[in-house]
Amino acid sequence: MNSPAFSLLLAALGVVPCHAVVVNFNYTQTDSTTGSGTIAPFLYNDGGGDISFSLTPMPSALVFNPVPGSTPAGFVGAMNAQSGGANEANTAVGLIWSGSVVANGMRGVDSFTMLIPLVFSSKVTQAPTDTNDYNWNVAFGDSPANGVDAASSALRFAFFFGRDNIVDAVETPNTFQRYTQQNFTFVAGVQESFTNTDTTTASIKDATDAGAPAGTDAAGLDLAFYYAYRDTGALSAGAILVDTFAVGGLLNTNEASLTQVPEPSASLLALGSAGLLLRRRKRA
Repeated sequence: MNSPAFSLLLAALGVVPCHAVVVNFNYTQTDSTTGSGTIAPFLYNDGGGDISFSLTPMPSALVFNPVPGSTPAGFVGAMNAQSGGANEANTAVGLIWSGSVVANGMRGVDSFTMLIPLVFSSKVTQAPTDTNDYNWNVAFGDSPANGVDAASSALRFAFFFGRDNIVDAVETPNTFQRYTQQNFTFVAGVQESFTNTDTTTASIKDATDAGAPAGTDAAGLDLAFYYAYRDTGALSAGAILVDTFAVGGLLNTNEASLTQVPEPSASLLALGSAGLLLRRRKRA
């Protein structure tokens, strides 16, 4: 079995014992403060045999809500203005993460940890049939019973991976990937409910893909998903409410962060040995 020191030596020499593992996550936000998800179990082999990592909880997302004053209890967020071609205008409802999560694994009696950065993966081409690297399911509409009655002509919606933080009304390359979806119309006095999923258009949904904007898109950026009223039509009354916001897809493990956790029994043995040594010194 490779020791932590041996793993560090390999890293220093530029030797990687095996490739990073691609893992799947799923997360659902049910209102402005409540969300949960998990990262699937996975196996990793550092050259000493498979380490089995268990199910890892996803941290709660930071919810970006552009119109909190128009969001009734029980809804994730609201929007009442166009986002345009990018999501820099702070008008889209979003879920945002940063940092890494710690996965815990076992190989026999040995315990290990590994970091999973919460960033978008570069495109993974599945075989024999390529499928989406990322997926979503957003339930949205209005709620006249809660005083939010939307009315509009046909609005075009879009979904964004990542965020364009440069506010200049220009689509900035290498900051996000956009997938435009179909149109929806709200009627005054009617409570509408729509669902937008990754099956509504034919293109594969990856963080690195052809199409707008040009560049390498969201790959390598912090995990962030936005749902937006993009353009066309006009919202003449009310606001568009996001009821639930579910996302899923791929993350890459950080194999260089693999760490063996000392056994508690070994730690106690070391402390006991140190105490015995101190007693012997006192008697001498």
